[in-house]
Amino acid sequence: MSFDITIGKDGESRVEVKKSVFIGRSFHISSPEEAAEFLARERKKYPDARHLCYAWVLGGEVSRQKSSDDGEPQGTAGQPLLELLTSNNFTDSLVCVTRYFGGTLLGKGGLKRAYTDSGRQALENGEPVVLIPALRWREHCSYPVFEMLNRRAEQSGWSVENVEYGQDVLFSITVPDGSEGELIRCCLDLSGGSLKPGEPESLLMRGEKISLV
Repeated sequence: MSFDITIGKDGESRVEVKKSVFIGRSFHISSPEEAAEFLARERKKYPDARHLCYAWVLGGEVSRQKSSDDGEPQGTAGQPLLELLTSNNFTDSLVCVTRYFGGTLLGKGGLKRAYTDSGRQALENGEPVVLIPALRWREHCSYPVFEMLNRRAEQSGWSVENVEYGQDVLFSITVPDGSEGELIRCCLDLSGGSLKPGEPESLLMRGEKISLV
């Protein structure tokens, strides 16, 4: 069974081939606009670089992908980077490689290897993680109940986020699909029946780190 994966954190790499320097970066993205923002930032960071080649993929109801050789020979940069993403089932991810030309032509084969190596290292350094079907609730409860629930969440691998402290505690809690029964029982037991989770939203949550194929 295959799972979608995404970038766990921003990744970076640096590969040098015959004095040409290839600087790879990988990012988690949520939209084409966010991808464009990351790329603009990279261009600004390395304004004198000759090429910024990239590929990105997005999931959701309609899968989208895009790649660019940015002036390199066709098929030597953008397509290999895109193949790294698609062959490893990445989604919501961007990998880009900035190249400083070293004065020696590398040929199509050499370019493809350099861009692939730089992209792979950037993705690996981004600590790719599995995306797991999950359910999320937005709930509120008393401080004592929240403290007990938060400890249980840490033990069970549940995610507690977006916590707001007021008269009560407002929070989001996310559990892997299939664990909703355990969460509901836990909420009822810890609160004496006062915390009854309502209807959750479905989403994908980040799971364990994996290695690329």
